Amino acid sequence: MTTPEAAAAQRALALRLRAVAPVLLTDIPEQVPAPAEDAARLLTRLAGSLVANPANPRVWLLLSALAAAFPTRDDVDRVRRRLELAKEADAALFLIDSGLAMAKQDGSPLATVQVLTGRVLIDVDFTARHDLHTGIQRVVRQTVPLWNRDRDVTPVAWTSARGAFRPLDAAESARTFQWSATSRRPEAQDALESELVLIPWRSVVVLPEVPAVDVTPRIAGIGACSNNKVVAIGHDVIPLVSADTLDIEEPRKFMSYLSALKFASRIAGVSHSSTSEFASFGSMLSSQGLPAPSAIAVTLPADIGESGGRAIGAESPGTVQDRPDIVVVGSHDTRKNHLAVLHAAEMLWNDGLEFRLTFIGGGGSNLEFQRRIEMLSYRGRQVEMRTAVPDDELKAAVGAARFTVFPSLHEGYGLPVAESMALGTPVITTDYGATAEIARGGGAVTVDPRDDAALTKAMRRLLTDDSEITRLRAEIDRRAGRNWQAYADELWDRVVGPTLDDVARAPVHEGP
Repeated sequence: MTTPEAAAAQRALALRLRAVAPVLLTDIPEQVPAPAEDAARLLTRLAGSLVANPANPRVWLLLSALAAAFPTRDDVDRVRRRLELAKEADAALFLIDSGLAMAKQDGSPLATVQVLTGRVLIDVDFTARHDLHTGIQRVVRQTVPLWNRDRDVTPVAWTSARGAFRPLDAAESARTFQWSATSRRPEAQDALESELVLIPWRSVVVLPEVPAVDVTPRIAGIGACSNNKVVAIGHDVIPLVSADTLDIEEPRKFMSYLSALKFASRIAGVSHSSTSEFASFGSMLSSQGLPAPSAIAVTLPADIGESGGRAIGAESPGTVQDRPDIVVVGSHDTRKNHLAVLHAAEMLWNDGLEFRLTFIGGGGSNLEFQRRIEMLSYRGRQVEMRTAVPDDELKAAVGAARFTVFPSLHEGYGLPVAESMALGTPVITTDYGATAEIARGGGAVTVDPRDDAALTKAMRRLLTDDSEITRLRAEIDRRAGRNWQAYADELWDRVVGPTLDDVARAPVHEGP
């Protein structure tokens, strides 16, 4: 006797095979009432079709349907090779065995599937599932809602088994499209046994964030074995170039990401500096016989949102406050160089200068920085560390500051620099890389971040010289504006749209 669980799995399998049959077959068997028989008839016909034409995209699609999980490159190669040698009578048994093995490991046996043809799917898994709101999540939450409003896109996350794409639930949609650190989001839904799996076909998959290690082999499979194209926003290659400044696990995770980017079509660098880094990575792929992804610079905007300008109550440019505010925004990783800022501040406090120093941000593993903050606070210095700060409070703090400091050792872009200027606040930042690109527009003082004396001198000058503050603010007022809408439009027009056109023009070799 068939158990209810087995009957449900048979019914789900039959529905999944019916979803892909119109893509892979010209002659689809009539549906019969018994799900097990219907699935068997469909699989026999599909297996025969793949034996006759075992093209990688066809194998990739059928395995995705069988397991409700995207196959890896190794999965596709193994099954295609077996099909090339198999007799038609044996192919169906081999395929069902392969599909069940994949489903058991990373699939969703009770899932239904929907094939999305000629679409743009945007992987926002991390941003949608977490309340973290640092640089990458800020880019996602500014850009994807604009695309979702103006264009036909499908934001997706990964299934509970981490095997395939699925739609966002209500809480995830709220995190992505109506972000506010203080708003109450709907409770996350429990993982459903019968998830809806979204399978792209002749579509574009966009990676606006760095995907988790557990899904990168499946993204590589999409780029290498399906007829879909993968494009990405390239934020930085810091875990590769500056691995010594990060936790030991970060470079390992990033290598997994790069293994998927090898099969991307286009990468949009967030600055000219990061674009050069990703172009250099692409140039090395020839040693593996792979074409380099097109590296295209689409620089992020200097815009913090709807409420720009200096905050109410900010000091007059012509007056040195008795105790002015200095703000430092960013996580507390070693590469952010916050220990250098604390050292410069101690030098200036020891010289009798009065000011408040506020670090806004969270994360990072720099325990020495946290220890120094506690020590200075105990000694009565005006220093504090604030975490989980809502956007409106962040804007108010930066807008009211006399200046901000961002002497990072390595950045893909440096949003705190651009956003400080968007609020009319001068910045001290690094004199090379992406932050130097932003500073060239005016409104910033650049220093060698490894030169403690230079950083101390710059902070002293901005604390004591009103004319310098006035000059920098005037430069900010003259900067050319660029907002998130312009960034989203350019990213689409130069990266996503052309890739979608490439998919549409590609010859169909894998059809029925």
